[in-house]
Amino acid sequence: MTDDLMTLVRSLDPADPAAAVPTGEGVRARADLARILATDPLPAPRRRPARVLVAAAAAVAVVATGVVLTPSVIGGDAAFATWRPLPQNVVGTARTEAADRCRDELDDTGATDALDRARPAVAEQRGAWTLVLLSGTGGFSGLCITDDSRRLLGDMIGSVGTADVPAPGPRGLTATDLGTGSLDAGDLSLVAGLAGDDVVAVAYASAEHGRVEASLGEGRFALWFPGDELVGGGVVPLEVTYADGSRARVDVAL
Repeated sequence: MTDDLMTLVRSLDPADPAAAVPTGEGVRARADLARILATDPLPAPRRRPARVLVAAAAAVAVVATGVVLTPSVIGGDAAFATWRPLPQNVVGTARTEAADRCRDELDDTGATDALDRARPAVAEQRGAWTLVLLSGTGGFSGLCITDDSRRLLGDMIGSVGTADVPAPGPRGLTATDLGTGSLDAGDLSLVAGLAGDDVVAVAYASAEHGRVEASLGEGRFALWFPGDELVGGGVVPLEVTYADGSRARVDVAL
């Protein structure tokens, strides 16, 4: 390094040369610095792939223990190319694994104990997408919709908490999650909730996708489809089939 360059470097140094003198204050400062550097750093927070159901998930919005997960609004409808209006039930080991993944995604929301006790009421696939609806005591629920084709990158939307909603009658439905959310793949619309004992099938007539059938289990129902058709919530008309074979329209809202 040339003398001229050394002179230039010194001219850029804002430090007070007197600060380099080993005074008592300087010694304490160096000791504090050494102690800080010797301390194990706190683990970096895990980057969550979870998303929020915007203005939708009652299980998130209506209780103090609910947690709103961060949304991401990029991507497009092409990512939903494998989606199907008729769900396929996930069973056996795959069902257990899907429920465990959902618990893991929602684990750091602070509802760990309730999630561990909750059972998978619904576990369905629509193409590359998996929906899990966990049901617990006292109305607790945890919901995840995951793009399985992007498991390493992570693309999930979900909700967790206890919705303050009335239980439905034998032939009724009560929504706990309703509206539109966004994730990397684009917008999706969801309606999920509680189903009466006489309800054996639920469907929604989508303006874009036609008849979309719900999955049911343990007194819960859930259906979803690409797009923002249910943005803002409001009243959603559902077609309900009962155990005696009859059908009726049931309107749900939050």
